[in-house]
Amino acid sequence: MQASGATLGRGKDSIRPEHLRLGESLAGRLASISGLAAEQLKGLTVADIAKAFPFVIDPKILFFRRVCGTVVKSDPVTGVEAPVPFATVQVEDTDCSFLGYFPAPSPWGWAFPFHCRREVIATALSDECGRFCVWIPRWDIDWVLRFRRERRCFGVIFERPSLRDLLQQLRPPEVVNWPPRPYPDPEPDPWSLRFQRGELLRQASDAFGAPVAQRLGTLAANESIGASLTELQATLAGVAPLGHLQPPLPTELKAIRNLSAASGSSGEAALREARSATLSLLARQVNLDPKLLEGLDLRHWVGPFFRCHDVLVPTWVPLIDIPDISFKVLQDTDGDGVEEVIYGESHFEVRWNAGAIPDQRIHAWPNAKAGRPCGPTEIPCGDQPAIVMVGRLPLIGDPAVFDGVLNLPLPDPSAGYAQRTNRPRVGGSFMAAPITPGRAPLRQTLSLYGCNRTDAKATHYRLLYRYSANGGASFTAPAPFTGLTWPLYRLTGGGIGEWHYPAADAQGWYLINLPAGSNAWLPQDLLLDWQTDGAGGFADGLYALTLQLGSGGAISSQSAEVPIVVDNSLPVAPFSVEVAKAAGGPFVPVGSICPVVNRGAGVNKADLFFRVKLSAAARHLRSAELTAYGCGEGDFEFVSGSGGEHPAGTTTYRHWHQDPDDNDQLLEAIYRLPASAAQGTYWFAAFVVARGFNPSGGDGGHLAIPTWAYDPSHAWINPSFGFSVFNAD
Repeated sequence: MQASGATLGRGKDSIRPEHLRLGESLAGRLASISGLAAEQLKGLTVADIAKAFPFVIDPKILFFRRVCGTVVKSDPVTGVEAPVPFATVQVEDTDCSFLGYFPAPSPWGWAFPFHCRREVIATALSDECGRFCVWIPRWDIDWVLRFRRERRCFGVIFERPSLRDLLQQLRPPEVVNWPPRPYPDPEPDPWSLRFQRGELLRQASDAFGAPVAQRLGTLAANESIGASLTELQATLAGVAPLGHLQPPLPTELKAIRNLSAASGSSGEAALREARSATLSLLARQVNLDPKLLEGLDLRHWVGPFFRCHDVLVPTWVPLIDIPDISFKVLQDTDGDGVEEVIYGESHFEVRWNAGAIPDQRIHAWPNAKAGRPCGPTEIPCGDQPAIVMVGRLPLIGDPAVFDGVLNLPLPDPSAGYAQRTNRPRVGGSFMAAPITPGRAPLRQTLSLYGCNRTDAKATHYRLLYRYSANGGASFTAPAPFTGLTWPLYRLTGGGIGEWHYPAADAQGWYLINLPAGSNAWLPQDLLLDWQTDGAGGFADGLYALTLQLGSGGAISSQSAEVPIVVDNSLPVAPFSVEVAKAAGGPFVPVGSICPVVNRGAGVNKADLFFRVKLSAAARHLRSAELTAYGCGEGDFEFVSGSGGEHPAGTTTYRHWHQDPDDNDQLLEAIYRLPASAAQGTYWFAAFVVARGFNPSGGDGGHLAIPTWAYDPSHAWINPSFGFSVFNAD
């Protein structure tokens, strides 16, 4: 059965949930709760059941839960997420058996599925922004939760770790309740995201890998009061990117897992024999009939999960008939009218026991077709051509948001910058009031929206740019954008239609009128997808853009020139660390190769003083933070510093740019490590951020109050310096 409670986007139900017809799985689940026979329920709709058994089934059992989310695809290099439009999202009721693997030294466990049964219980279609909503029967969720509650450890090993769980693992015990979390705002993990981020990101990278650290660094973007927490909460609640943590199988099982069939029947026979030996070996360890493990493939696993510590868990554990509700996503990726799987075989990715289930973020596989980050739904146009917005950021009409006026012949130093985003702060203090206006440049792929249908006689449009590497003191001659194309989408009777905008001719002219039915192609009013980074061949600097309309190469009208400052560079922040046995020195450098600091032994053991210098610089510097930390038994104490501010009670020393030209800062701090502190490894770490950001709206900047008044960290580095301290002369 493929029953559907489908929605298009959010809230546009194509089939009302009470018209859902029960298949074998849903009927069986409802029967187990209601006491009715499954045969009495199968094939009926929820509305039919409510009428037929009004005093037999509690009406609350027949309620539904609405679950929404977004299907995205991550860029493997930048980590930027793009929406996956017009994909079919299926909700599946699953029953799988698993061979659980819990290697003794590891804090993690993995599960290898076999004998799985799946039934689609709801479907939805993602909209042009990748968003979807589905209605899921409440009784099916209750069945899964009851099953887990009744079995020891299942509530642990069948919950995929979220980013919030990993943050709790990194949070030091002494700050579990600090800062206080005032009612009623659900402030998500403020210590982990806002304090000592250099420490957080280094520890996250060491403990969980670079993908986790990258996503946590992106989460640290939104710090300003009134900024939207929707994206932050959804990402924290989502499954942590731990797919790179592979199960450490024994050598003999790794060898069998990696076998591939050689050519010819003899090679296939050898492969079958090796796999049979694997199943027999595992079956003996868990006391199962080898036939039950048919279909087990050690190349496919689910996890990792946190290991259960309530009971002693064997290395291999059979887990039979485990129910779950999971997602599968399909999309027509090759245009043949048949949808291919772009995400599937998922398990345990939703915390169904959460009171309010947050929006789900489904990360599609590499074969998915991603669209562009969603721009505005409608561009305001008058009777003249205009470049109106970049992403969701208005380029004209509101100088408080973006300075879109290029005053010539005298260049305006503020032209082409966002004014409310990543503003300077009084005295270089993180806690001070922002100074308006700011100067935040743009970065990465910029989607330009505007008005190119204002001239009824024009058949083509083009965008020209003049480039200045020195802020407008001199410009190159105007040149057109050429050779660029971008995908547009629409829903057709056969599935997803995709059409790439025809590349411009040698003079940069693009067609205005799209193919038949052009009003259905999305996103509307997109003039150009401009890849500004090195891959697109564009250098950082000031660009002055003009939209021209015309026919046959003749210009009939053009827009006012709009400036945009592009900066895709990252900060630089070299470290130097020196040590002494007195606060006043003399200091000597700590080596950079396997650094060791001896503080004396016995009666000669002394306090250590470290002088740390962080030289933070960027084309457009936002902030720099320096942090010291160690192994927990005794720790650093901040003594003094220059060039920054020291928040009381922390080892952090930091600086926020004071004005738009404050683009380099030397932070120098002296830390004391008491002689009573334990021997071990200690660290200095930094979190240095440039002001550049991408205005696609994926981080909620357009939802801030006022709009775009927020402090994203889209361009950051996290340098660190580690060394060991020993009791030795």
